Amino acid sequence: GGFKTAHTGWLTLMAPPEIGPGSVAHDKIVVKRPYHKVFTTPTTTTGPYKIARYSLVDEISRLFKEANILYWAKSLLKLTYDFIDRCVASSSEPPPFPIPRVHFVEGGLALAYGDRKPGGKTGSTRAVFLLEEFIDSDGEDFVKFIHDMDANPLID
Repeated sequence: GGFKTAHTGWLTLMAPPEIGPGSVAHDKIVVKRPYHKVFTTPTTTTGPYKIARYSLVDEISRLFKEANILYWAKSLLKLTYDFIDRCVASSSEPPPFPIPRVHFVEGGLALAYGDRKPGGKTGSTRAVFLLEEFIDSDGEDFVKFIHDMDANPLID
């Protein structure tokens, strides 16, 4: 949740998975990074502001939490659809309405490291990014039912 900058990026993994983001070289993704507003007048929450990055410790904490929530949300949604599929398969009649199939985006974290240190040791962590699957609607309608700031479905 919260405010994040979002940029198009490309992902190439050394040991790619069979499916999902990174399964092909130079896979198009969305690269996100959280920010917060710093108002020019410190005692207000309106008016002109600049965007600022969180400290690395706060950034890692926020994005690990968001990635973990995404992981569990995807797991719970799969569990829900598995249950629905079993019920539909064991029923003598199909449901009286179509059951929509929604999904959460695939996502993960990427840590950026500084230069290697003498002796081949990995450099220190410089930044963390939330990587999400790029949704290309190919001209079809795309409906985002729920977003971070409001859990009410966006049906209209």
